[in-house]
Amino acid sequence: MSATDNNSKPSILKSTREAKGLTLEIVHEATKIPMDALRAIEEGYSVRILSPFYYRGFIKIYAEFLGLDAGEMYKQYGLDQAPKPTSSATVSVKANRKLAQPQPNIFLEQVQDSFAFVFKPKTLKLVFKAFGFLLLFLLFFKMAGCIASHINKKAEKKVKIYNDVEETKSTFVPQKTKHEVVQAPSQDNRVEVAVRAIKSTWIQVKADGNVVFQMTLSKGSMESWSADDRIELSGRDIEQLDMEVNGKHIGSLGGGERKIKRVLVTQEGLTVKR
Repeated sequence: MSATDNNSKPSILKSTREAKGLTLEIVHEATKIPMDALRAIEEGYSVRILSPFYYRGFIKIYAEFLGLDAGEMYKQYGLDQAPKPTSSATVSVKANRKLAQPQPNIFLEQVQDSFAFVFKPKTLKLVFKAFGFLLLFLLFFKMAGCIASHINKKAEKKVKIYNDVEETKSTFVPQKTKHEVVQAPSQDNRVEVAVRAIKSTWIQVKADGNVVFQMTLSKGSMESWSADDRIELSGRDIEQLDMEVNGKHIGSLGGGERKIKRVLVTQEGLTVKR
């Protein structure tokens, strides 16, 4: 604190307050002026931390609270001159200086911040993890597609095979199977057999129990035999012989995968022996 010459002057503010029976505490509560500032104003000294602007303002508030003229209080305290206003030219110069200062490039700063964020180790780690998960997902999706395609191909193949079998079954016309017994009665009480080899066939022929032929009958060859009671033919691929029995054309005895090993011919006809 520093004392002033105002101690020699009567304090109208203090005398007026005391005349109204008010204490400094009441004034402080009503005006919100600090206690040390109120004492300094009444006693005529100044406080170093109290600027002239606030000093004038507190005097005005205090005077108006007590119903006194603020201008008269200014004169008493030597504050009748108004504070020197700030020159508009000075303000303009300051404003121009402020405007003249280079403004930061906001976009460049944002780009730099973005790069700094992206290239942080933690950010890069998250990016690599996300890329790894995406790659694994794509590989899994591709593998699943390959597996599904393989399964579909197998199913289509099975369906095709099944359809081919069904089509074969539906279009297959079984060959007419010869009967086990073919009626071909003899006209002259003798047994006669004539054969023509559709393909090369090895046969053995017995007439009335005696072997009369035993060799391979080449394709297209013809042979015939006769007997009183019976003729028996045996061998391989007998079903591939085109036969005539007792003057009646029988044809081949083959039917599908039917294999015949022995044929017995009598005066009544032909009997297939397996």
